Amino acid sequence: MTIRTPDDAKRAPMTNAEQPIRVLAVDDDPMVLDLIRVMLKAAPDIELVATASDGDEVIGAVTAHHPDVVLMDVRMKRLGGIDATAALTKRPAAPRVIILTTFDEQEYVPRAMDAGAVGFILKSAASKALYDAIRDAHAGASPMSPQSVGHLRSGYLDGGGQSRGRARAMLEMLTDREREVAMLVAQEFSNPAIAKQLFLSESSVKQYVAAVQGKLGVEGRVGIATTVARAE
Repeated sequence: MTIRTPDDAKRAPMTNAEQPIRVLAVDDDPMVLDLIRVMLKAAPDIELVATASDGDEVIGAVTAHHPDVVLMDVRMKRLGGIDATAALTKRPAAPRVIILTTFDEQEYVPRAMDAGAVGFILKSAASKALYDAIRDAHAGASPMSPQSVGHLRSGYLDGGGQSRGRARAMLEMLTDREREVAMLVAQEFSNPAIAKQLFLSESSVKQYVAAVQGKLGVEGRVGIATTVARAE
């Protein structure tokens, strides 16, 4: 993980009605937790409310501190981050979980998303990427490192017939236009690029993306890409 200048953390000042995004960081390396603490101090709209040193401490920490976003390590001594995420996201009003790890390994990405994580970024990412990931997750998006998007697709392409059949059935529920939009989202086209490709306005593309998410029952563009990858 790379520390940049405080300029990386800047955003529009909060209004009196806004509250900082509350974050819980979970990692069994004290040095990593210290680094996250230093980094998040530079972001005025993000507050580190607690840390935990292992996955089996997550439920207690969430109950005590009510974070909006959890930064979750993968490999820990007693309970790994993927199992901890699965246990946490089964609870009502669970916080959004971003898997934050050193290990750029393909198998973790689909497993983390199946466990309920909404994002997956590497600890080697610059501080700005961490700030943006927290903000995006809190806003309902699915932040992913560029490496992880490829791993997500590869992992689900190897996912087996049962998931493929279900994903294909879900895509059949879409209209032809919605399916076109879903395919372009899965190819990592931005909304402006989709609009240009399909001769639509950007506002129309946003409406189609929202409709696709609703019909598929997924969150964010990564959720759409996951379904498309499973169906292939």
